[in-house]
Amino acid sequence: MIRLYLLLILSGISFAISLEDALSIAKQNATKIRLSLLDVQKAQEQIRQARANILPQVSFSYSYTHLDKELAFGFTPRDRHSYSLSVSQTIFNLSTLRAIDTVRESLELQKLVYQDLLRDVEYQVKDLFYALLYKKEVVGVYRDDLKYWEENYRLTEEKYSAGIVPKVELLRSQAQLESARARLESATTDYKNSLESFRAFLRLDSITEPEGELNLKEFDIPTDAKQELYKNNSSLKVALKSLEVQEKRLDQLKALYYPELKAVATYQGNTARVGGSTQMVDGYTLGLSLNYNIFDGFLRESSLAQAQIELLKQREQLADLKFNLSAQLESVLNNLSSLKTQIKAQELSVKSAEESLRLSKERYKLGIATQLEVLDAVSNYNTALLNLYLLYYRYNSNLALLERLTR
Repeated sequence: MIRLYLLLILSGISFAISLEDALSIAKQNATKIRLSLLDVQKAQEQIRQARANILPQVSFSYSYTHLDKELAFGFTPRDRHSYSLSVSQTIFNLSTLRAIDTVRESLELQKLVYQDLLRDVEYQVKDLFYALLYKKEVVGVYRDDLKYWEENYRLTEEKYSAGIVPKVELLRSQAQLESARARLESATTDYKNSLESFRAFLRLDSITEPEGELNLKEFDIPTDAKQELYKNNSSLKVALKSLEVQEKRLDQLKALYYPELKAVATYQGNTARVGGSTQMVDGYTLGLSLNYNIFDGFLRESSLAQAQIELLKQREQLADLKFNLSAQLESVLNNLSSLKTQIKAQELSVKSAEESLRLSKERYKLGIATQLEVLDAVSNYNTALLNLYLLYYRYNSNLALLERLTR
């Protein structure tokens, strides 16, 4: 399927798109998801960087110096060579070990951020898609509405030409027709602009319209929605992992109070005068180095205090996030329950308005009702239908938000 999309994009052909296809494309093309994947790769490289501090460090140096004869006097050789091969190995550095733990947790954090962004993009795609379906239905309703007003103007014009109605009726009919055209034009423009925004969000070259329809989808409310929220919500997982990472950073700073122990081995040689001749003198050295920072002007204390404050801030932010998500969940559940009731009532209103319109048309054919009565029935039916589509959109958008919060 993706290959087909690529072929259509490269050939410049527009295509209709379903919700499932839009979700699949967004997961691959959305900018913040692609950036998040790069952050995951960066975190993986940071682990290698941290590990480098506990692996052996090997260095080699070589130098050659040629002295002019005026400078080379006594036992000084004119051609001097020197080289050094050194190997150092950290035996104990608690700060480095804890830094490795920190970057490992940071990698897990970036993976959770990626999953959170996926959930966020899924919700955005669904909300935008349902909005497009709603606006598409609005355009359809106003297009049908325009046909009635065009017919009304035609009949009024015939009656005016026959001298049955005054000119004011013709002007009123014309004004109503132009208003219907303006409504359709406004709705069409809004739909096209939303379609372009959706295309840009998916990073596609071309797109025609969404496939599908708005309706009342049945769903099962979790037995304990709040527990599902605390267990599955990706934003909450990111906040919890961020707290763990900050705790690791705090431990890393505390490790600065411990000494560092290293072992060093060096093999070196250089040119020297031995027994009246120039020879290469070489040998090795072994050693241990212990480094302990006794006093650094309270730099460690200040860094540790700042890290502790940052940890407290993140705990407060986590508590705030839990309250906000819980309140949002309750609001969504209340909205869904209310919207479901409103939709059922509005569906009955649409059926009633549809039947009233049918009867008005029959009465008009029999000469019992006037054209104005039919137009009033059309207006009532369209208003009921538009209200129903709006409720469908709000319902599906809230349902998508519920999935975003609890899955």
